[in-house]
Formats: sequence, C-alpha cells, structure tokens
Amino acid sequence: MTLGKRIQLARKRLNLTQKELGDKFKITDKAVSSWERDETVPDPAKMPHLRRVLKVTYAWLFEGGGEPPSPDDAEVVVDDLAPAERAAVKAMIEAFHSRRSNAA
Repeated sequence: MTLGKRIQLARKRLNLTQKELGDKFKITDKAVSSWERDETVPDPAKMPHLRRVLKVTYAWLFEGGGEPPSPDDAEVVVDDLAPAERAAVKAMIEAFHSRRSNAA
C-alpha cells in the first residue's frame, strides 16, 4: 500500500475531509489530494504532525498495510509520549519482562 493510500485511509477513518486535513497544515485540499494520489509526498518535516493528526503510528504511516490502527491503540499512544514518558514505559515493560523471565 502506498503512503498516499495510507493517508487517505487514516483521514477517512477520522471522518476528516481533505480540506479539514489541509487546514491543519495550512495547505489546500488539492495538495492533500495530491498526497493521496501519490503525485507528491508531504514535506518530511510535516510527518510527525501528520502522524499525530491522523492518530496512527510511524510504522503504519511509513510501512503499514491494511486498516490503520485504532486511535486508542497502545502503539499510537506510545508514539505520542514525550521522550521521558516513553523511557518510563520502556522501563516498566523491561521490569515486567524480567519478572516473567525470573518466574519461568
């Protein structure tokens, strides 16, 4: 699946029009349509904001197949965390993994 198709699927999942998505980037609906038709790609500097607006993970936006993840999916939430929060979550996961390994 192309980047443009993923943008379109995620936008539609949120019931956003091309104009509404464009407004969030101060671009026209025609520019969004061009992204979705894979005629152009978003400026790389806009990708973090695009990921947040579309409520998807970086992995899905850049490489994903199938339907976009739910906006409440744990991976989407983790991608939204600040670096310190992400480190805390990583430490908790490592602690759980260590407990599980020690219990086995």
